[in-house]
Amino acid sequence: MREDRKRAVVEALGLPRDVMMGDILLHFTGPYETVVENFRSLLIYTDTYVKIKAAGCMVVFKGLHLEIETYTEDALKIKGQIRSVEFDDLLSERRVEG
Repeated sequence: MREDRKRAVVEALGLPRDVMMGDILLHFTGPYETVVENFRSLLIYTDTYVKIKAAGCMVVFKGLHLEIETYTEDALKIKGQIRSVEFDDLLSERRVEG
């Protein structure tokens, strides 16, 4: 309930959600490049699959010839032919595992 309250205050005041809630930011340049900000960790990386943990969700990139061009504390740049992006809620994943 506290998270819902915080989200309501952020929206009412017009504050940036990425800063206040730690939401992940994805910046795409067509289907061949994306920059990911506000991620927690890189979990899996192959040339066809990249899985990232973010606040409250997992993000999966699927494609061909995927490579991580930049990996810093603040940003992750993925290049290659990005075919799909999937978001998985961490809460639903915990329910399945537990």
